Amino acid sequence: MEVRELWFEHRRVCLYQLEQGSVPLVYSIDYHENGQLLLDACRQVECSGYNLVTISGLLWNQELSPWPVETVVSREDRFTGGAPQFLPVLTDEIVSQVEQLLDAQPSWRMLAGYSMAGLFTVWTAHRCDLFTRILSASGSMWYPGWLEYARQHSPAVPLQGVYLSVGDKESTSRNAVLQTVGERTQALAALFAERGVNVKFELNPGNHFKNPPLRVAKGIKWLMDA
Repeated sequence: MEVRELWFEHRRVCLYQLEQGSVPLVYSIDYHENGQLLLDACRQVECSGYNLVTISGLLWNQELSPWPVETVVSREDRFTGGAPQFLPVLTDEIVSQVEQLLDAQPSWRMLAGYSMAGLFTVWTAHRCDLFTRILSASGSMWYPGWLEYARQHSPAVPLQGVYLSVGDKESTSRNAVLQTVGERTQALAALFAERGVNVKFELNPGNHFKNPPLRVAKGIKWLMDA
């Protein structure tokens, strides 16, 4: 396996080339670089046949939030609505330069994310046509205005698969907004299904922080077969 690293200002991008030729390419956004942990989790669930790109080091709440909102989680919230500015960095710079390093164009692209990155992936599905499979593990579907936005906007491209998951203890938060994450994730899954999208909703054991790589790996495996 060859690993190549690129930097886009503060953002670290790692290409894990496991296969040659035209195979699926998984772009995974996470808080920290976790490529090897994710690959180990994928082996655990017997998932293979793709190449992986990890994107980390983002200004998490700023660059992944689709629009500004007031304090929701804590006094230190910085939900400044920077996703529209980060999206062209992803599509025009990161995707372009990464795929120049491959020996063939990918057969298709998946965009995967955890937590706020999970919110960003499904928002991206409504804004660009590069990714035909979308993965949101423990995504921040509680985000104010998000479900209403999804109901008013259709995906930008016919999606081949959408995988949504949440932990079974995530809705037990003391925060009234965060408590809605389970019902809103299920409502989003139902919305995709109504639109004819092949969608899977999965309830995982544990809270928001329990084994993120495994949760993402389970989604990658399902979407590889979607």
